[in-house]
Amino acid sequence: MPTWSELSDNRYGRFMRIRKMEERDADAVVELFRAGDDTNVITVEGFLYRLRTELPRMRKLNLVAEIDDAVVACGMTGLDISTSTEGVGWASVTVDPAHRSRGIGNDLGRHLLDHLRDIGVTKATAFFRATEDAERWVVAQGWSQHLRGPLIALDPRAVPEPVLPDGYRCVAMSGLAPETVFEAIREPALDEPSPVPHDAIELDDFLRDWSEPESDMESSTAVLDDEGTVVAFAFLYAVGDRASHGFTGTVRAHRGRGLATAAKRRALRTAAERGVTRVTTSNAEENAAMRGINRKLGFEPIGEHVIYGRDL
Repeated sequence: MPTWSELSDNRYGRFMRIRKMEERDADAVVELFRAGDDTNVITVEGFLYRLRTELPRMRKLNLVAEIDDAVVACGMTGLDISTSTEGVGWASVTVDPAHRSRGIGNDLGRHLLDHLRDIGVTKATAFFRATEDAERWVVAQGWSQHLRGPLIALDPRAVPEPVLPDGYRCVAMSGLAPETVFEAIREPALDEPSPVPHDAIELDDFLRDWSEPESDMESSTAVLDDEGTVVAFAFLYAVGDRASHGFTGTVRAHRGRGLATAAKRRALRTAAERGVTRVTTSNAEENAAMRGINRKLGFEPIGEHVIYGRDL
């Protein structure tokens, strides 16, 4: 792609410049993410960490759009490295609300799709918070809905204590070696509703996520059996008084015993003790088991998250 491009902004008679993202853009990009979805639990430190630790096989392209040297939009794309399905990628475009409907997202999107084609992607997905404007825009760009599910929130201070069957106990993730938790997440990942199976999660990518600055490893919880093996888990990410749930699951041989519920209860209660007053999460409509757990915990809907896809 070109090092930069200019498009006339007819409303103000100015020019838009698209260029590759740099570390100096972190503050502006984080603000764009927060404006696009106020449930995003993200820090500048965390964003820089993810930028600096991108794995080469991700084949990432990160762009920003500027007007008068101010970042007003960003776009990110790369390969989906969690699946063995060939030719699958993802893309994301975020435009400042004050600069929408001027073609900025269209131009960023074209660069992202060109990059995906260049690296051999034939199918792309996009995950975002649902709004009428956002869905209207992606449909106009040739995307169609794959999955959707409720975005839900909870005040964790009212969550009851975890209850476990004999032979199990809850522990903080901070006291475990990440490799032992990695072994537990791979099987439940196969059962997550998704346009493609999450059947190729590698340890280096898991370790990268484990070390994210927003990862709350004191609240994140594992359930151990009587042999000390991780059999259920619930991850939590926190910034200040806001948190979001990460992946929660139970290995198949131990399901039906309330272990995931116990892990979530301990994670939520610990987060509340650490000052969190709102936790958000979302699940695909097809994930009836986890939606039932969240409903019993007291989560209430505040919106929707969606996954759209298209062929290239």
